[in-house]
Amino acid sequence: MHKIITEIVPTVDFKGVRCIKGYNKICQDYSPYLSDESKLAHQGAEYLFFPTNEGELSAVFREMAKKGIKVTISGARTGLVGGAVPYGGAIVSLEKFDKILGLRYDSNLKEWLVRAECGVSLRDLNNWAMKKIFPGLSESGSAETKAFLERYKEIKTTYFYPPDPTEMGAALGGTASTNASGARTYKYGATRNWVRFIRVMLASGEVLEIPRGKYFATLAGEFTITDSNGNETIVTIPSYTMPSTKNAAGIFSAPNMDLIDLFIGSEGNFGAITEVETALQKWDKPVSIVQFFPSDDKAIDFVISLRKEKGIRPEFIEFYSSHALDLLRKKQKEDPKVVGMPPIPDYAKSAIFFDIRFDPETKDNDYPKLEKIVSKCGSTLARSWAGYEQRDLERFKNFRHVLPETVNSIIADRKKRIPELYKLGTDLAVPDQALEEIWAFYKSTLEETGLEWVAFGHIGNNHIHINIIPGSLTEMQAGLSIYNEFAKKAVALGGTVSAEHGIGKIKKEFLSIMFSDKELEEMKAVKIALDPGLLINPGNVLDIATDLHRCPQIG
Repeated sequence: MHKIITEIVPTVDFKGVRCIKGYNKICQDYSPYLSDESKLAHQGAEYLFFPTNEGELSAVFREMAKKGIKVTISGARTGLVGGAVPYGGAIVSLEKFDKILGLRYDSNLKEWLVRAECGVSLRDLNNWAMKKIFPGLSESGSAETKAFLERYKEIKTTYFYPPDPTEMGAALGGTASTNASGARTYKYGATRNWVRFIRVMLASGEVLEIPRGKYFATLAGEFTITDSNGNETIVTIPSYTMPSTKNAAGIFSAPNMDLIDLFIGSEGNFGAITEVETALQKWDKPVSIVQFFPSDDKAIDFVISLRKEKGIRPEFIEFYSSHALDLLRKKQKEDPKVVGMPPIPDYAKSAIFFDIRFDPETKDNDYPKLEKIVSKCGSTLARSWAGYEQRDLERFKNFRHVLPETVNSIIADRKKRIPELYKLGTDLAVPDQALEEIWAFYKSTLEETGLEWVAFGHIGNNHIHINIIPGSLTEMQAGLSIYNEFAKKAVALGGTVSAEHGIGKIKKEFLSIMFSDKELEEMKAVKIALDPGLLINPGNVLDIATDLHRCPQIG
């Protein structure tokens, strides 16, 4: 089936929706809603709405459409590419959409499914799933939901939600909109793999209810959407082929694709995702290991060998370059408590951090296979850190986050002298067979420049973050030029210009490296079909008539 009919949401009085009016008042008293983690400069907003349900959100969208006022959708604002930063118009915060709506077991899929509003955080979702406590379901859930909840509590297995972007305070709807990913993407895939159902409100205020597996594109690559007045809109998906890598650049497209996947990863360009149903995964107790190596190249060799060993299935595989370990050593000397780990040994010139399945009660573990691979790559398991107690797992997780936080603190300090300065962090990924080549290109290029840099990140997906840390505007310009060359190289190797952070407002120039003018026009055609007034998230991903003027007054 390729035809879908929009649903009319019961209307409410628009004037009853909480609204903060006035550019100056919003800038002075509600400034957090003008930014996200990108720290991109905003252009203010005239209105800030706080709807609490779909009825109120529909009323806002309808009023904004009537007045021609553009809307920036705001959630937890954890994005790194400026997607939630307003360029005038109105901000619509979905933070009040924070309820768990249902729990069920799908006997066909053989999986537990949780349905929630878009504002529920990943941290809360995971805590509730693992502790088997879902607020509100016992009191307000249907009889069927309550029965499933009791069954869920009785089973001995622990479940969790696998997608793990660095910021677990991210909102579920935002992560679906961006197809968010993280370290565990190596084993479990990105958000798309776990979403089974969404509700999306279009700019018209009408809703699409989209379960996975129901609506598929025709052979011509088309979907037909019929609104409440019987008007049909043909949506033609782009004709390009997506890269075979972890990817968050461009609108998803594939032959006979599922309609749900058009909205997942669209960065909110087509509407607001208001509800999401996700699958849960059985949680196996892991052991965390930081394995040290005598060089970056030996660490790369280990990753390649580890991926070939089918008997070992790491949750994630993370990389620390020689420069990264040097920076952490310096941090440890300044404040040992910040890193929270033993001193990094002098012999360690690179490291790979990974989790594998571990049961201390059985001898059936993967250490013999692991020892063989480690030895082949110039190290031993004795040259590693390992821990499996919960407090140890938390320490290892903290260790993973200390490096980017350290880089950010260095840049923040330098910005005091040079306000225009900022960190240059790549978000590129390539196919497996290109890992050695892209790393050699990164390293040789950077070593020739003399710039300060570190490399770390999701090497299991060949998604290494190169952080260039400029000390002057001249160095920053040199870094920008290098970043552009890195992006071209990644695409030439079959990769992507954005593996996890998306495009937003910051990375639009890199889309033209990855997509032709014709392909970009195909993306724009989808946007125009679904949002003909170009009202939703102006300036994100695609530039289509994004000129903004002062807003007309509303009652």
